Amino acid sequence: MLLTDLAEQLDTAAPRITGELIDQAGTCLLDALACAYGGRDLPWARQARAIAGSGDDATIWATGGRRTGLADAVFANSVACHALLHEDTHAESRVHPGTVVIPAALAIGERLRSPLPALLRAIVLGYEAIAQVSAAVLTEEFGVRGWRASSVFGPFGAAAAAAYLLGLSPVATAHAFGIAASSAAGLCQWAHDGTTEVFFQNAGASRAGVVAALLAQEGATGAASAVDGIFGLRQAFGGARDEARPPDVRLDRMAISQTFFKAYPSCALTQEPIDAAIVLAGQGIHPEQVIEATVYTSGVAARYPGCDNATALAAPISRQMSLQFAVAAALTDGAIRPDRYAGTLDPGLAKLAARISVAVDPAADAAFPARRDARVAVRLVDGRVVSAESREQGRASVPAKFRSYAEPMLGAGIDTVLRAVREPFSGTDSAEFAAHLR
Repeated sequence: MLLTDLAEQLDTAAPRITGELIDQAGTCLLDALACAYGGRDLPWARQARAIAGSGDDATIWATGGRRTGLADAVFANSVACHALLHEDTHAESRVHPGTVVIPAALAIGERLRSPLPALLRAIVLGYEAIAQVSAAVLTEEFGVRGWRASSVFGPFGAAAAAAYLLGLSPVATAHAFGIAASSAAGLCQWAHDGTTEVFFQNAGASRAGVVAALLAQEGATGAASAVDGIFGLRQAFGGARDEARPPDVRLDRMAISQTFFKAYPSCALTQEPIDAAIVLAGQGIHPEQVIEATVYTSGVAARYPGCDNATALAAPISRQMSLQFAVAAALTDGAIRPDRYAGTLDPGLAKLAARISVAVDPAADAAFPARRDARVAVRLVDGRVVSAESREQGRASVPAKFRSYAEPMLGAGIDTVLRAVREPFSGTDSAEFAAHLR
């Protein structure tokens, strides 16, 4: 059964996780923390903190040291990680794993005083669990049905990370996965309506995965066939009734190595079109010169809920998801200004976005997800057609991003956090590390 195989393969892989993978997990940890500090004052982050109860189990990051119950801390920290839409992305699974795995792993690690290397190994395993379950369930019909990958597959990542730190056997971990499967949820209707439940979906998945692992530790059981069984996720969410591909955990192709970091606080599928539009702006293309424009991208980007949206841009989340708005803003400003996503919609940007269309580029479609290519072509008032392609990918500097978002709160303490992540074998444990996340 898929979940039994997955638990056994993760158990085998854990002691063989390389230093390179641990380093990448540290980068993912910094990226999640950067987003949490950057998003701490947004309404949904404040709302998540407002419903947290009393307790002393775990730290809510970026709050001056506030502590609460473990599940509430996981939920609040996950919302903060997701608040800006600036989080990491694993393109193949279409999941933002850092928003789900890292709050779960650090909360459990803090409770157990787990050494930082163990925390980072748990993060590697959590990212991998998400990718393996996604590979078995993600179909074309999955998206058509309106499911959201991050919150459907996220519970498995949180459960895997927590199970490793808790020292669960492969049998108990498989039970945790089975329990987590019943928490898989999350619709994409927010992309149509412009509402904010998107920011709470991954948090629910993170909390559910931790609870699943804790329940399994207490002896609770979950169906090992909860993914590939007759009433499992593969059929219920993906509409697939054929046999699932078995998990294949390989150290030379771990999901965490294929995770990328956003340069801009918007949907992952807008990142490359933004790059191309910035190139055009740098060539002196001004919005008033543009009669019309086309974003050429992958079919996944063109069809993802909220991405091909030229006119319904009143809500901030609608702008962050829209390919047309992203390109209009980048062409206008030569950059992405976060304030463009907030407040009243700029009329000039709205008019320009309405003149932009989205088309599937067969080459970009064939290359996805290994490459996330995009091209923007504009037709100008003088009759010329000018285009630009996205630049080399992977440009975002995570340490710089962390400094930018976290230094206002952490001050000189930011160097302590950076040093702990980059020197995980220095003896710092997860509780000591969490205490610095004030």
